[in-house]
Parts: sequence; C-alpha cells; structure tokens
Amino acid sequence: MKLHSFQHYSHGLETVVHDAWITTRVKSALTLADTTLGLNVHVKTHAGTVALSGRVNTHRQCEQAVAVARSVPGVVNIDASELLTHVFTPGHPPEAPNAEDTPERRSDDK
Repeated sequence: MKLHSFQHYSHGLETVVHDAWITTRVKSALTLADTTLGLNVHVKTHAGTVALSGRVNTHRQCEQAVAVARSVPGVVNIDASELLTHVFTPGHPPEAPNAEDTPERRSDDK
C-alpha cells in the first residue's frame, strides 16, 4: 500500500515540475518575442494546458502570444479566454483593437 502511495505522489510531483518547466519556457519565449508580452501576459500551466491571461493592446498581440505559447515543446493545449485585448489607459484616447494593423489615421481637418 505504501509503494502505491509513493508512486502516486511521485507521479503528481513529476507533473507539477513539468508544468512549472513549461510555464517558465512559455514566459521566456513571450519575453524574447516581445517585451510587452512578457510583462503583460500571465502564464499558468496545468497538465500541459497553458492558460494565458492579462491585457494586451491589440488582437495581433493576442494572436502572437498564442502562437508563441503553442511553439513551446510540451504544450498540449492553449486557453487564452482570459487574455483581454482592449486596453484603455487613463489620460490617453482609446484605440481600436486593430489600430496597429492600419497605418492610416483619420484627419479632423476638412
């Protein structure tokens, strides 16, 4: 009976260590890809499923975060449901979620 408990405990510990390793690698990859992603995206891993949360400025950054996380070996699945894209900073005018995708700006001069 004790051997079974030890095996169960060691398997659980192995999973926790593996998840921590994946979390570290995803966080590092995000930071290397874009410092903003590394600072604003939080990473948690459970049984190989990476949960991304936090706030980014654009949909493109959200997609980039998911792509970077997916490229890390050991990642089984990605959950980005808590990764928000519309960030409104007090004192700054709000931007459309795809503002960096379109270089044109509307002029108020007529």
